[in-house]
Amino acid sequence: MKDLDPGIIVTVVAFGLFYIRLLWVRRNKRQALRELALQVKKQGKGSKMPLDEEHRPGYEITSWWLVAIAAILMILGMWARQSTGFPTWAQEYWWLGTSVGALMFAFCFK
Repeated sequence: MKDLDPGIIVTVVAFGLFYIRLLWVRRNKRQALRELALQVKKQGKGSKMPLDEEHRPGYEITSWWLVAIAAILMILGMWARQSTGFPTWAQEYWWLGTSVGALMFAFCFK
């Protein structure tokens, strides 16, 4: 536990927030789908639920550009951690790019 870098803690927390955000988005999507199913059920026997809504994944990506930027930030952060070719300030603050990328990635979903 002595070798535990504060950057690792920040990165783990950032990715934890990413997964919590993803779970929250999926839960809201399921709840909206349940409400839609209830509305269809109240309409009567002849009405059916739209197929698109029924088979969609639990989330949608809002911006592919943000996904690409977040992925690049995370890759550069991890690369700075592992490589000696980066400047010393980049090697010390490798966790900043990785954590910002993870948090940015969390808000690319709706």
